[in-house]
Amino acid sequence: MLAEFTFENFKCYRDEATLQMISAPICEHRDTLIAGAGKKSYLPVAAVYGPNGGGKSSVLQALECLQRIVTLPYLVVKSRRAHAYDVDCRPYAFEEEARSEATTFCVIFEAGEYTYRYIISERAGEVVEEYLHRRKAGRGSEATLFERSGGEVSLGSSLRRKGVSTDVSSMVPFLSFLAISYDLEPIDEAFGWFLSCQFLDYSESSFEDYFLEPQSDLERKLMVKMLNAMDIDITNIRYQRDDDGLEIYLTHGVSDGTELELGEESNGTRKLLNLVPPLLRALSTGGLVVSDELDAKLHPKLLKYIIKLFTDRDVNKSGAQLVFTSHDMTTLNSSMFRRDEIWFAAKTPEGPSTLYSLADIADVDGKRIRTQNAYDRQYLAGRYGADPYLSSMLDWGGLDEQ
Repeated sequence: MLAEFTFENFKCYRDEATLQMISAPICEHRDTLIAGAGKKSYLPVAAVYGPNGGGKSSVLQALECLQRIVTLPYLVVKSRRAHAYDVDCRPYAFEEEARSEATTFCVIFEAGEYTYRYIISERAGEVVEEYLHRRKAGRGSEATLFERSGGEVSLGSSLRRKGVSTDVSSMVPFLSFLAISYDLEPIDEAFGWFLSCQFLDYSESSFEDYFLEPQSDLERKLMVKMLNAMDIDITNIRYQRDDDGLEIYLTHGVSDGTELELGEESNGTRKLLNLVPPLLRALSTGGLVVSDELDAKLHPKLLKYIIKLFTDRDVNKSGAQLVFTSHDMTTLNSSMFRRDEIWFAAKTPEGPSTLYSLADIADVDGKRIRTQNAYDRQYLAGRYGADPYLSSMLDWGGLDEQ
């Protein structure tokens, strides 16, 4: 499970920004939390809101950039869809000093019985610094697996005993090098977490034309069951692969067994067929799903249904997590989310973007936002800082002064 993600000097973010997935000490929706090691509780969902250009997509892109930096060398060696994994790691562009500095990522996650902390700084495609530590639940201090700085790699005791080489290219993360070259339990566990993360970018229309085939007949039946629960009345999904690619056919309950090609279905049905397989796999294995513009082409009721798949402990038995961006106001309320599950991305007056949660916002008297508040109306009124600029749209001063 993802505990915390911090990044700095990435795209529209100049300063450090943190997405926190460990629950805050607040009372609402405790029954939705995921139990972690020790006494920690994790959030099953995090929704990022904000105006266009405010930086909400960049938060998810930063996490995806980290994942690609780590996994790309491995995928190239193993020939696993390496062509689809370009790395777009751009520093903050509007300040000369920032353009010459490294971009830094830090991720804390739980895998197996351990909590891992991985940090990497990269500049112009070269690794400047890199660290991997882990701590077992209930233990006091972190153990160092490796540390890399100034072109030198120092190993923790567990890797030294394995005779691990430190001769690695400056262009390759040491974690990637170890995953490729050795069979080491802590490395496999940490690297496996990065491989398991699924990124769905619905801001790119071409992504909706990418479909995962079911891994088994059981998964196909579960897909049909989930689509039925979303009011898509189908009885079967058939996949046929030929020289022209993958063809998908749906049989509807109202038909006499006649199949329709996927291209004849609505955009909403096509998106659901694209979305359901990664959701099912995450819910089955406990993985992380990250989706930009999850609400695009989805009815608000379907968006609520998807969110509740992750917040319902009876469904989400493996501790899956969902992080997504959205403009949908129907879900921005206390009945759907905890305050620490609602995040805002917005430009600061100085220019760079900033990221903060609803649970962190206080008024001039220091009072926190209450659950009785209408989150959607206060957000639209600009009360939370991530002003969706409705007021300026309604008052274009000077247009009639000709």
